[in-house]
Amino acid sequence: MSKKENVWNQLLFEKSRQGGFINKNLLILGRKCSGKRSLLDALADVTKTLKNGIRQKGITPIVDYAYLNLIDLRDPDYNTNARLNVYILEEEGQKYLLPQILNHKNIKNTFVVIALDMQEPWTFMEDLDRWIGVLQDMMADLRLSLNELEEMKSNVMQYMSQMDGGQAHEGLLKTNLGIPLMVMVNKSDILERDDKGKDWDQKAEIIQFCLRQFCVNYGATLLFTSVKQKINIKVMYEYVLHRLYNMPFETSQHKNLSDFESLFIPLGQDDINIIKSTFTKLANNAIKYEESVPIVQLKKNLVKEELTVEDDQEFFTKLKEKSSQAPATRPILPIQRQVEQPAQQQQTPPADQPLSARGSQQSEQLRNFYKILTGDPIQQAQQQLQDRMRQRTATDIQPQGSATKTTPLFNSQDQQRLQRIFPKK
Repeated sequence: MSKKENVWNQLLFEKSRQGGFINKNLLILGRKCSGKRSLLDALADVTKTLKNGIRQKGITPIVDYAYLNLIDLRDPDYNTNARLNVYILEEEGQKYLLPQILNHKNIKNTFVVIALDMQEPWTFMEDLDRWIGVLQDMMADLRLSLNELEEMKSNVMQYMSQMDGGQAHEGLLKTNLGIPLMVMVNKSDILERDDKGKDWDQKAEIIQFCLRQFCVNYGATLLFTSVKQKINIKVMYEYVLHRLYNMPFETSQHKNLSDFESLFIPLGQDDINIIKSTFTKLANNAIKYEESVPIVQLKKNLVKEELTVEDDQEFFTKLKEKSSQAPATRPILPIQRQVEQPAQQQQTPPADQPLSARGSQQSEQLRNFYKILTGDPIQQAQQQLQDRMRQRTATDIQPQGSATKTTPLFNSQDQQRLQRIFPKK
């Protein structure tokens, strides 16, 4: 971008400042665990946004909603009183919800990001084709007039002309969706690992070759990011605001076509001729991406999975609902385990022991149980278990081969009492 165009963008930005900022939208499309929410957490730090604010429920139960404070990083103390609304979509089947979020008015103030996961590079082209299809269906469902659609496409073409100085580029923007688009590859720090598999350098060239071709065809910016290494986090935020609010952006200072892990190629800075000259061998061969970049199993212990933190209030609400729906049950007290014995060796009360004596024995056992709750439970439980084992060794276990005496259900005193209560006829 020339110095004259930089001055023009600065004037546009100052004019928007005077008129006040409005809330605009960022739509992020990407499969689960592709680093979307980790990126939002990093952007929350950059924009001084409370992290609990980016975990809010959206207007639908499926589409995730977040927001980021709108901050000019060159003048962070200036209060814009505006937010960048962020919507996240993870499944192609959720595309029917997009008309509830975007309409023919706010689509003009929307920036779209397709998030890819560098941990699974073999999914890149499949994901890109899927999400481009979703965007095309979305634009059709918005039922924009021909004038509105042409205006949006013209804005993309005009921006590209500013970036490349009006030069003609081969193969650039074959499909113009009319919306600012970015292909963002997350977790680029994985490229520095040693367990990527054989022939990785060749595969890395194929990945870059195919991604750059795709971005040229659809007029998309290509950006590699890493939350772990803090690669291109601020660049991503500044570029989005540049496209949505005309904030000044030094393209020549930030663009990077050489370092793969921090690659950044804005719209208008690449074309088919540049790609062919950079990847001469690949340009002369037919590339089948799925065959050239097969699945590689990375070590799980080195991969940090993306975690979603549930809001505290939402967690306690769900817990209350579950407890109210659960049937009422009696509390379960801990039961002391006993050593299993053969049926003929089970301990039975002495025949001459009265019922009252056996009741007092049970009361004594109950008191012993509650003693465990008042003292050191582990130590006392171990001591009680040892005492019971010694008692069983002395009285319960009979020598092998000894006759087993069958003990009647009631002793003699109890039988006499029962006969007085229930005399024989």
